[in-house]
Amino acid sequence: MQKRLLIISGCVAFGVSLLAHLPARLVVPERSGKFQFAGVSGSAWRGRVSKILYSGNILPVRNLQWSVRPLALLTGTLKADFSEQWTPANRGRVAVSLFSRSIEVQQLHWQASSRSFGAAILLQDVRARGDVVLDFETLQFPADMSFPSQVEGQLDWQNAVLQFGMEHWQIGAPLIQLSGGGDAINGQVNNLQPMLPGDATFQCTAISCSVNLNLRPSPDAPQSMLNGLLLAGLQQSGDEFSGQITVPLD
Repeated sequence: MQKRLLIISGCVAFGVSLLAHLPARLVVPERSGKFQFAGVSGSAWRGRVSKILYSGNILPVRNLQWSVRPLALLTGTLKADFSEQWTPANRGRVAVSLFSRSIEVQQLHWQASSRSFGAAILLQDVRARGDVVLDFETLQFPADMSFPSQVEGQLDWQNAVLQFGMEHWQIGAPLIQLSGGGDAINGQVNNLQPMLPGDATFQCTAISCSVNLNLRPSPDAPQSMLNGLLLAGLQQSGDEFSGQITVPLD
């Protein structure tokens, strides 16, 4: 009897040891949907990813480290707190349902400069620069990580600059509210100042984003900016520029 207990205890200890040292690569795949994870190291419980790509584009994430909350497993959910190693203020929590395999990012706060992942191409030769601050209550993905099934949060674009050719246009600090998910994500852009006051809303699917603009450029807006609005497909009526622009994503 005592020998049997020793064998059972040894098997349990061995199993616990295997779980404790389970390599992170076994639970974080190299590719999931449009996401790619590079430089995965550590264990499944405490690990690190050096770089994350989405649709081939590098995201502003460097040396993401995580720590699993074991007690959450009792509810059928794998939960982990994560942060960026060199910028601890960039943090959040991820919850993976062990039943539906859906992935939800909670209480996400992330700040990055657009220079850290390359200027985003908006329309033809128009590019964007500035500091981006993400604050999301919820960012949920289905099991295939294809398109967000739920979004609730905002993007604060600080020191925003649009670059058209060799010219740079300061457009203030737009605040972008995001909501929806599933078939489409809806957004509203506020605080379009000082050169491009007006209204902007958009709707994004996995294929494209449709942006509705109604802008009244300030009197000191450069002529090149006005020409750029016309080239983008907006219609001019007096001092106002309005219309819809569709930007392909796929």
